[in-house]
Amino acid sequence: MFEVLLLFSALAAEPDAAALLQAADAPRQGLLHSIVKVRATVQQADKPSQTSDFDLYLGNDDEQLVVFHDKKNKGRKFLMRGDKAWLIVPGSQHPIAVTANQRMLGAMSYTDIARVRLAQDYSGMLQSGMQPCGEPAQPCRVVDITANTKSAPYASGTLWIDGDGLLRKAVYVLASGKPAKQIAYRYVDKDGRMQPARLTVTDLLLSSQSGETTLEYLEHRPAEHPAALFDPEQQIQR
Repeated sequence: MFEVLLLFSALAAEPDAAALLQAADAPRQGLLHSIVKVRATVQQADKPSQTSDFDLYLGNDDEQLVVFHDKKNKGRKFLMRGDKAWLIVPGSQHPIAVTANQRMLGAMSYTDIARVRLAQDYSGMLQSGMQPCGEPAQPCRVVDITANTKSAPYASGTLWIDGDGLLRKAVYVLASGKPAKQIAYRYVDKDGRMQPARLTVTDLLLSSQSGETTLEYLEHRPAEHPAALFDPEQQIQR
């Protein structure tokens, strides 16, 4: 994290798109090897809000396990390892292979939680000038991104990154060229390190049906996880 901020500061006058992507990734990478308690809230027009609580287990950069606790989904799990993903349903004898972009709740898909790896999966091109973004509004660099790996969840997009290297807003685009998601990012300072605090996701394809989904990171604690935790067959036996 410290090295990324130094690099970002050194390039502040003439920023480099690759350095900006590394800086934007740093808060998410700070959650690796931990357990995060999360609450997702879906708000649709003229409907009561829906909430879902789950634990997010993060291992290496390509390992995450979602364990639901709300009444509707209690016992369900979603596991991602490498480029593969599985849904694990109570009573099932086998994990169900799915895609990471499968809808989780409202506007949010599983990949939106912690899977978007900007520096690893995308190349960037910096736009000229700056634009306001965030709450409160502040000057931000704007970077257009294009996927350079097949495992990237979105084909392209545009990022708004503030003067501290924090990603404040993103619009992600499908291979068809259609904008898919808009995500606003908020952070919290934990002992001098910025960590994700809240994501607000809008589905740009089905906004009238899925509404707006807010993801709150309620609690975070470091934890080393055994390899079996990210094994779908082992999860079936638990």
